[in-house]
Amino acid sequence: MRLDLFRSVISQEIAFFDVIKTGEVVSRLTADCQVMSSTVATNVNVFLRNGIMIIGGLIFMFALSWRLSMVTFITIPLVLFITNLFGSFYDKLSTKIQETIADANHVANEVISTIRTVRSFACEWKEVDRFKERLQNTFAINRTRSIVYVGYTWANEFCDNVILVAVLCYGGHLVISGQMSISNLISFLFYQLQLGENFYSIGYAFTGLMESVGASRKVFEYMCRAPKVLNNGTRKTPVKGKIEFDQVTFWYPSRPNNIVLKEISFCIYPGETVALVGPSGGGKSSIISLIEHFYDTAEGGIYLDDFLIAEYDHHYIHEKIALVAQEPVLFDGSIRYNILYGCDWATEEDMLNASQMANVHNFVMETEYGYDTNCGEKGVQMSGGQKQRIAIARALVRKPAVLILDEATSALDAENEHLVQEAISRCTRERTVIIIAHRLSTVEKADRIIVINQGQVVQQGRHEELIAEDGLYKLLTQRQLLGLESNMSIDNL
Repeated sequence: MRLDLFRSVISQEIAFFDVIKTGEVVSRLTADCQVMSSTVATNVNVFLRNGIMIIGGLIFMFALSWRLSMVTFITIPLVLFITNLFGSFYDKLSTKIQETIADANHVANEVISTIRTVRSFACEWKEVDRFKERLQNTFAINRTRSIVYVGYTWANEFCDNVILVAVLCYGGHLVISGQMSISNLISFLFYQLQLGENFYSIGYAFTGLMESVGASRKVFEYMCRAPKVLNNGTRKTPVKGKIEFDQVTFWYPSRPNNIVLKEISFCIYPGETVALVGPSGGGKSSIISLIEHFYDTAEGGIYLDDFLIAEYDHHYIHEKIALVAQEPVLFDGSIRYNILYGCDWATEEDMLNASQMANVHNFVMETEYGYDTNCGEKGVQMSGGQKQRIAIARALVRKPAVLILDEATSALDAENEHLVQEAISRCTRERTVIIIAHRLSTVEKADRIIVINQGQVVQQGRHEELIAEDGLYKLLTQRQLLGLESNMSIDNL
C-alpha cells in the first residue's frame, strides 16, 4: 500500500506539489497507511468469524422457536438505523482526525527542516504553541468521536436489553401455555445472548472499519489521481540543443488568473550561451520550468530541435537538459552519490571529469573520506559554494546538450563566485547554455541576452548592443540590480 501510494505521489505533476503540504503527504504515507493496515485485516477477520456464528445461531434459534426468533428481530430496523447514522458521523470524524494529524505533521516537518531560522528568531516556544494548537484540534475531535462511540454502545446495549426482556416475557408465556419447554427457552436465551455478543463484536469491528475508511479516503484519492502533465513521450533522437518558444502563454495552475508569460517567442540555437535577465517576477524562472517540462503551456509550443518537448522520453530529455538551481538540493548521502544521482550509467572516470570541470575535485580530496564524505541532510555539511559546485558536477556528468544555470552565483561570496564562474566558463563549451543571473559579470559574457519583462521579450542582443539602446537593460545595468527590481517595468522608463 505504501509503495503504491508513494509511486503515485512521485508521479504527479509539479503543480500538485505547489499546493500540497509536505506534512500531509508524509502523514498519508505513515499514519493513514498504518491505520489501514492495522484495522482492515483484523476487523475483516472479526466480521467473517462473527458473521458465521450469527448465521449458525439463527439456524438453531429458529429450530427451537420461530416465534421467539421473530421477537428477536423486532429491534433490527432500529439497530440498522442507529448503525447507519453512527457510521456516517463516525466516518466524517475519522476523516477530520486524519486531516488534523496531517496538519500537525506539516508543522513538525516545517519547523525541523527550518530549525536554523526558527532558532535565529528565538521562536522555539512559538512553534511549540503552534504544534500544540494542532494537537488540541486532534484531541477535540477525538473526544467528540469517543462520545459518539459511547452513545452508539449505549444504544446497542439498550436494544439488546429490550430484546432480552421481550424474549423472557413472551418465552414465559409460551412455557406457561405448554408451547415450549423450559430447557428450550434456556437454550434459546443462550443463543440469543451469544447473538448479542456477536453483533456487539461486529459493531466494534464496524467502528474500526469506519476509522480505516476515514484514513483511506485521501490515500485512495492520491492513488487514483492521474497526473495532469503526462510524461509519456517516446522520442529519443539525438539532441543538438536548439530551443524555441513559439507564441507561448502560461499561467500556474494554482494561480490561473495571473498570466505569467504572454505569447512569448524566441529561439536559442545549438552551442549558444544565452542570458535571461529582467525584473523579478517577469517570467524568467517560469521559462526554465517549461523547458524542464514541469508544466504544460496554456497556449503555444516549446520545441527542442524542432520537436515538442512533450514528445521526448521523460528520462531521456532530463539526461539531455540539466538544471543547476539557485539553491541546489543535496541528498543525505556521499558526494559520489550526489554527483552520480540519476546517472547509473556513468563511470568513475565520468564523475572525476565532471568534478574537475566543476572545481569540486580539489576540495573533495582534502576531506578525510574523499568522495565518500557524507553531505548531510540537504547538504548541511557542505558550504554554499561547495554545494553549488557539486550541483554543477551533477549536471555535467550527464553530458547534457542543454545546461541551465538559474542564479547559480547569486548567494555566493567573492571567492566562491570566482570558483563557480570558472566552472561555468569550462562547462559552456560545446553545449547550449541558458543563464539566469543579475550580476553583470555573468551576463555580459553571454552570446546573447534576452530581456524579459511582464511575461514578454522586450529586448535581445549582445551586451554592447543593449547598452547602446535606451531600454530596460541599460537601466537595470546602471542600477547594478539586474533582476532584483520587482516593481520595475517598461512603463517606468
